[in-house]
Amino acid sequence: MPRIMTILLAVSLVASGIACQSLAPLGAPAPDVYLVRQTEQPITVDGRLDEPAWQRADIISRFFVFSPANAPAISPTIVRMLWDSEYLYLAYECEDKDVWSFSDQPDDSLWDGDVAEFFVKPFRDQTLYYEFVIAPNGALYDACYPSRGAGGANRFKSWNSDARIASTINGTGQEHRDDDLGYIVEAAIPWAAFRDAGKPAIGTEWTFGAFRYDYSKLFEEPLLLKSFPGDAPHGFHSYEGYGDMRFVSR
Repeated sequence: MPRIMTILLAVSLVASGIACQSLAPLGAPAPDVYLVRQTEQPITVDGRLDEPAWQRADIISRFFVFSPANAPAISPTIVRMLWDSEYLYLAYECEDKDVWSFSDQPDDSLWDGDVAEFFVKPFRDQTLYYEFVIAPNGALYDACYPSRGAGGANRFKSWNSDARIASTINGTGQEHRDDDLGYIVEAAIPWAAFRDAGKPAIGTEWTFGAFRYDYSKLFEEPLLLKSFPGDAPHGFHSYEGYGDMRFVSR
């Protein structure tokens, strides 16, 4: 299963791009439709986001608390997407004072530690959808679900997207006795992974949800964030609430 996993510990604040001032305001309104912009520039999946195309990408920075209900604050998070003829590109920038990965094994229960999660549903009138979970250390869980009721992780985690993954951690990562600054995860998901949907054309619309688990020495309970407001009775699998994404040119 070809994957690139790059773990760069203690990178500089400038190189990682996780400086506090680089994050958009938490209250920035989410677009009605997220525009996934096409890039003609090659994207190097290295967890650095230093290509100009990433700076032109639209951002998602407003997140909502899924759990716990009394969370005192929301961990600043930015999500970006791009696409080209071969890949859907995905990037998360996560502020985090206590970065911790549960496991470095693919398809493990990575959500028992800090993770960035991305769900995508290509067809509104079908039950098929996909899940991608990326830990700060670059480990990936991926699954393709034919329906929400067909069975969970244990049944469908054997599916492989062949996504290329990279991450950078600004801090020491697993050490809780100091303060980290955060982490970046970057992914290139080949269109072949979406074999039931195929490569989109300009103007194609899918739906998606962006999520985050944040475990911290500062929290009584882990903080779970979602990119859409309202109820989520099926947790992060509540695709009825997912946002719209449209593939567009530059």
